[in-house]
Amino acid sequence: MGRKRVPQQDALRYDVKTRINQYHFDRLKKLLAKSRYKNMSGLLRMIICDKPLTIYTRDESLGVVMEELVKIRGELNAIGNNINQVTRHVNAVPQPQQKLLHALAMPDLLQQVAARQQQLIPIVEALAEKWLQR
Repeated sequence: MGRKRVPQQDALRYDVKTRINQYHFDRLKKLLAKSRYKNMSGLLRMIICDKPLTIYTRDESLGVVMEELVKIRGELNAIGNNINQVTRHVNAVPQPQQKLLHALAMPDLLQQVAARQQQLIPIVEALAEKWLQR
């Protein structure tokens, strides 16, 4: 399989050279790091041809919030698994006394869910305030 043929008018036939100072070179390097381009020539081509550049930014404050949400999600998943296990035990045991014994573990697990929910409320409110501004 060969290389894709480029129409003659779109071929990159001309080599353009220039010099810039350290300040402008640093600006271009930062722009290159934030863009989707892998090399400086692709970035400069877009700038010279006056084509739109897509710059990717990352909100560092969101990282801490996301770590906390992932941690709480893991805890909720573990509690949910425990609730499922208790439910299976309750349904599998034929004696009512043993069903009651297994069912007594349920309020503690539900209390753990409520505690994690209380941790989630301020985080979700802060996210909503930041991202859902009106």
